[in-house]
Amino acid sequence: MNRPKKIFLWIFWFIVVPAGHWFAFKLSPPQALGIWDVAAYTAIIMIVASLPLTVNGTAMFLTQWITIAAFLSHGLFFEMLLLQVATVTAALAANLKYQQPYRFLLFSSMFSLISLISGLGFFAFGGKIGQTTVESIVFPGTIFILLNFITAMILQPAAAIFLGNRKKFFGRGLAWNAGIRIVIYPLGIALFHLKGLLGPIAFLLIGIPFIGLLIILKMNRYSQNINRHLQKAVAIGHQLTERLDEENILHLFINKITKTLPADWVYIFRLEGDELVVISHLEQEEKAPLEPDYTMSKEKGISGYVLKNKKGVIFNEKSEWKKFSYGYSPENAESIMCVPIMRGKHVEGVLFLASANEKVYKKYQLMIVDILCSYLAVALSNARHYEETKRKSEICTMTNIPNYRFFDQHLNERMADLETGKLVKLSLIMIDIDHFKNINDTYGHQSGDLALCQLASLLKSTVAEKGLVARYGGEEFVVLLPDTEQAAARHLAETLRKKIEDHIFFVQDVLGDSEAPKEIRLTASIGVATAPDQARDAVSLIKYADRALYIGAKRAGRNKVAEYIHTM
Repeated sequence: MNRPKKIFLWIFWFIVVPAGHWFAFKLSPPQALGIWDVAAYTAIIMIVASLPLTVNGTAMFLTQWITIAAFLSHGLFFEMLLLQVATVTAALAANLKYQQPYRFLLFSSMFSLISLISGLGFFAFGGKIGQTTVESIVFPGTIFILLNFITAMILQPAAAIFLGNRKKFFGRGLAWNAGIRIVIYPLGIALFHLKGLLGPIAFLLIGIPFIGLLIILKMNRYSQNINRHLQKAVAIGHQLTERLDEENILHLFINKITKTLPADWVYIFRLEGDELVVISHLEQEEKAPLEPDYTMSKEKGISGYVLKNKKGVIFNEKSEWKKFSYGYSPENAESIMCVPIMRGKHVEGVLFLASANEKVYKKYQLMIVDILCSYLAVALSNARHYEETKRKSEICTMTNIPNYRFFDQHLNERMADLETGKLVKLSLIMIDIDHFKNINDTYGHQSGDLALCQLASLLKSTVAEKGLVARYGGEEFVVLLPDTEQAAARHLAETLRKKIEDHIFFVQDVLGDSEAPKEIRLTASIGVATAPDQARDAVSLIKYADRALYIGAKRAGRNKVAEYIHTM
């Protein structure tokens, strides 16, 4: 709602409502209206207006049967006054915030206009207030009902469009409105006739069954909402547990939770020791209170309270939670829901939801979110176990560097980058320890493994961020160098060869009598190949580097660097 719209709405309201009521008073002043009539009509319309029936996401206030009886008994002015009472009650029931008076103005104007047009049609076709004969009310009453229905069907979507919500004029909403009016209007005629015979007691005879039925329908809708949310929670849970990437899981969870519940701010905290750490968040404002990786004590704020008690909480407005607030609570938030993320009986984190509107979270939604948080905890646990298992399967447990499986996958990915132009060159260095069998035979396999671990550490520290170091198998290692020319790769290979030759390795003579550390020296034969200069695929690159190693280095006397020089 921009400023011109608000100004227009105030002007429109003053024209339609005060002026419309004055015109209605002149046209059809209250007739035969006693204090008990006013009290009975006011009480029942407030009760009915506070019990809206939600259909297709739209709240319907079934007050027409009361206003029809009021119109036929006491005139247009009294009916319009009752509609204003119903509008105020409905606004309070719908939790219309004081910062949004334009919505009340819009609906107040709309209902007044509907009453005016319907009433004018009734009088234009000979209708008279207080007449009880069938002939006097059937035809003008039908005109009243038709005009009321048609005007409502035009003004309600127009009001929605005015508020920025593109609503269809026809469809399921039209069918529901028509069906409800078919039931409601005869009930209003019945109340009008019964009141003429019995007086205010007629409100009890018709009002109590109607309100009871309305409560039953609301309870049924409430149960349906719970069932629908439970089904949705189960579906979301299955989607979460199907994913094995933590970032993907968190993104999906926030996406789904904001579609299930009204949330302008979402924070997911993970419990790490004595601190809560934000691992994912969504904020609808440019000025967000939190930064990524925000941490705080697990004993502070609303999240700390929930963590301690292992139980979710709901706050309907700021005055309820302000005293518990800590730095992460959004300044403009009103409603808050905070739920522990638990796996079994163990708390792993906290979900914090906040909305700028008051009273948006229901108690049954707390149960739904609790179920979703349980699914989230399981999904995150599965993802962590998967990542750990994957890491272990791709790492050589002895040397703590990537193994052949990881190297093979990584090589194919980099070759794909070469084909798409993301890389220009890709060089491979293959390293084989000379006479390594002698170490195993002399000092034992455990000493050989210890030497390989020291070698892996030496290679990693030397190559650093230039490329990937992996164990190819046995005493063979590989170094993959993206965007590295063959000359630069050969230079690095020579550096590695010299460092290996000069390095002192310490092993234990497990085959001898003494367990004191032994100093040994190693040398290595190294082969170098580069794609796409010599190879166009991963298999060829490995083959040519291996050929350079054995033919160019091993056969030439070992402790040498050789490169594959054949050009394609």
